[in-house]
Amino acid sequence: MKTGTVGGMLWRGVWVTELSLSLFRVLQEALRNAAKHSGVKRFEVRLWGSTGEIQLTISDLGAGFDTETAMKTTGLGLTSMQERLRLVHGELSINSQPRGGTTIHAHIPFAPTSDSAQAAG
Repeated sequence: MKTGTVGGMLWRGVWVTELSLSLFRVLQEALRNAAKHSGVKRFEVRLWGSTGEIQLTISDLGAGFDTETAMKTTGLGLTSMQERLRLVHGELSINSQPRGGTTIHAHIPFAPTSDSAQAAG
């Protein structure tokens, strides 16, 4: 007996649609922050994966910021990106410094479960 939905697939116990939406929302928030704060109009987005992981980076050569200070502010952008990735067993790293640009990196390890094989068919 198969589990899941038609076209659905589990990835480490998370539906792939949830994973996709989480990555999209991280991308959306990172680009929104970059457009609002970086002072530049060009950004680089890379998405790649293998059988063991999916990775997403968003980079700019703009104003940058102090990450420790930013994480202590009342804004929810960086915190929401971290939480979205945590829910799909992923991690967020931020490399930035004032006047040095910013790179946001999302990493989600991939470890198929027996549910994945059943849901995939």
